[in-house]
Amino acid sequence: MKKILKGACIMAMVALAFASCKKNENKALTFVATTEEVVVVNDEDRAYIDPQVANTPIFEQGEQVVLYNIYEDGNATPHSYYGVYTARATGPRVLFDYQSGPLVDHPLKEDGGAFFGFYPGQRVNNAFLAQGNYGVFDIPNVQTYREINGNAVFSERSWAMAGKRTDISDINDEFYFSFKNIMGALCLKPRTNGEQKTITSIVFEDKTFHLTGDVHLKIHKIDPDEMLYLFNNYNPSSDTYLQRLNDYKTATGYFVDGNQMGKTVTLDCGEGVVIDGTGNKPFYIVLRPLAWYAGCVITFNFADGSKAVIDNNLSRTMAPGVIRITTTNVDNYMVP
Repeated sequence: MKKILKGACIMAMVALAFASCKKNENKALTFVATTEEVVVVNDEDRAYIDPQVANTPIFEQGEQVVLYNIYEDGNATPHSYYGVYTARATGPRVLFDYQSGPLVDHPLKEDGGAFFGFYPGQRVNNAFLAQGNYGVFDIPNVQTYREINGNAVFSERSWAMAGKRTDISDINDEFYFSFKNIMGALCLKPRTNGEQKTITSIVFEDKTFHLTGDVHLKIHKIDPDEMLYLFNNYNPSSDTYLQRLNDYKTATGYFVDGNQMGKTVTLDCGEGVVIDGTGNKPFYIVLRPLAWYAGCVITFNFADGSKAVIDNNLSRTMAPGVIRITTTNVDNYMVP
């Protein structure tokens, strides 16, 4: 009996060791992701150095990325495999660990296919992948003011990044994903004539484009380079440009819907954030590219029930990976 038990224990140990080795060989369980720096500009579109404004987006520990292995076969039948990964630490270069999804069981890239990545993964709905490889990306109409170590930062999960790789054939190989910025951010630095005011919310209203809602895209048709070109070179007076834009929208099946679809984004400041005459307190509102193309209305709401409204008809077009700093004296725009 002792020999049988001893043999069973040995077999169990061997099986465990073997399973552990197989797990370590599956490198698809982890990957390294990196971010790219942003450009900080002022109202005159000049590069701007401000020690209060960080120029490198970071992944936050516990946040998620979704990776996709997607292709179409000769019959245009979609094949969609995704994996959800979680950031092990916080920073611009982070190791992500596999959490769930069938991607690890389909690590090989087919001819004509690609690996795609999207951050933050919590804002992606994969329920429609079987319907033409559609992913639905949620852009909320309310963001939340927050600080980390005393410094204002983007609202949680508001800054979006994406990547695409066609140069690797197997995610079991050692690999990394370099994520490109999709969104831009408005950095408001309001001040007063000297007295203190408490901001409870800031509302940004675009005069042209929808800013929020559920964005539907065929993931395998997304080309980050083409998308960034179209955003950075927007020219509605050019027939050539409009044709290129329409071709891309048609190919990706782009459309926006949902209960949150609209032209306003509200930055909720909770119980309030105090400003004074220095203008040293930044407020970030993350915006889609092309926001503020033909003007906007910015409303500052204060704890005493008063407000300041800035109706701006200038074009300060937001671009991917750009933080636009705007300073203003709210006392000049107070309304009853």
